[in-house]
Amino acid sequence: MKAYIVFSSLLSLFLFKPLWAFETSAIVRNQNFKAIEQKVILSDISREDCFEGLYFKIVEAKSDQAICLNHASLDIKLKAATTYYHLTLARQFFVDKLGSAFVESLPQLSIRIELTNRFSELGHFANDKLEPQFNNALSVPAGAGMPGRNITPWGPEIWFRPKKIINIKELEIKQSNVQDYKMLLRSFRQQTHMMSLQRFLLSLVNNQVFQSPNVLDSMFRLFGASVMMEAVYQGSGFINNIFQRKNYWLDSALVPEIIYHEFAHIALSDNLELSHSSPMNEGMADFFAGLIANSPKLALKIKKHNTFSGKKATNSKRYIQEFETTGYANTDFVFGLLWDIKQVFGEKLGTEMIYALRQRVTTNSNLYQDLLQALLDLCQDRCAYPSNDRLKLYQIFHKRGF
Repeated sequence: MKAYIVFSSLLSLFLFKPLWAFETSAIVRNQNFKAIEQKVILSDISREDCFEGLYFKIVEAKSDQAICLNHASLDIKLKAATTYYHLTLARQFFVDKLGSAFVESLPQLSIRIELTNRFSELGHFANDKLEPQFNNALSVPAGAGMPGRNITPWGPEIWFRPKKIINIKELEIKQSNVQDYKMLLRSFRQQTHMMSLQRFLLSLVNNQVFQSPNVLDSMFRLFGASVMMEAVYQGSGFINNIFQRKNYWLDSALVPEIIYHEFAHIALSDNLELSHSSPMNEGMADFFAGLIANSPKLALKIKKHNTFSGKKATNSKRYIQEFETTGYANTDFVFGLLWDIKQVFGEKLGTEMIYALRQRVTTNSNLYQDLLQALLDLCQDRCAYPSNDRLKLYQIFHKRGF
């Protein structure tokens, strides 16, 4: 491992406080979007031997001390390096490309890996006796602490849980992609049955069924699609049990797009509160994670670290009312809608519009009314040809089922 002294600012030079940079291994994406372990340079390091810099301090669990290079666990060091490296990229994106004064003014963030405690708005960390958390990541808001109970104030933080291998039967809720699949299958089943019924009634009106030399054969042909559809629908659970993965885990500190997603929550928290998960704030964070990753795919092709479903902006999901609920906050519907806007309006204007969107919506804004109206208003203010460009938005909305 190589270390370098770097004078990255006139202030550090004036105060004779050198910054360090060193080379270490981290998980990155290659040109084929494959996750690999590769040597990277970590910059803006304020302690020569630890993962602590001007903007981020990587700590283990509830500790306030930065993880150092002499840590006994190679896994912990890899997670510390990976989170530090990708958080630096995410910060540079918001400061350099979006000109975010809010992100530039943020104090040093504590980044916690291997933390299993729940978050407490009053106590920072919930009691150790409460059910431990695994296989996820979250961004938490700053808190005032409780001086009388020796709980000091804390700033905004990002927590990356440890992975835990869990059998599908142990999951309390079904995965969103399984829910979406069954919902789509159920909708298609209903449409197929309705079409078969319409064809049958039309044949009765035209007296085609009973004029056929083989009435039973004619009726089977009419209802064949319904019979096949019903067989697929009723057997989907059995088929799914045979072919689906039995064990799941997520090592969130080693998935670059999850790191980008969580920093995006922090970066957007000047307007979107870090209070809870909602379709609006999750979709916005997904969009900027995709921009930083330069990919419409999030947490995919990385099975060593993530066996849960990732997200794809190119999924052709159409709007359903359930997408307004917290239970569906992490689907890729909003991600796809915003990505479509970027594709149609170009990366520069599309990104500017969606970054400004955070000032016109809230964490609790709904999609059908608030999001669509905010996008139309933004286009009215920012588009070169508002009338024509708003028609483009309506076309996108129609494509997505609004």
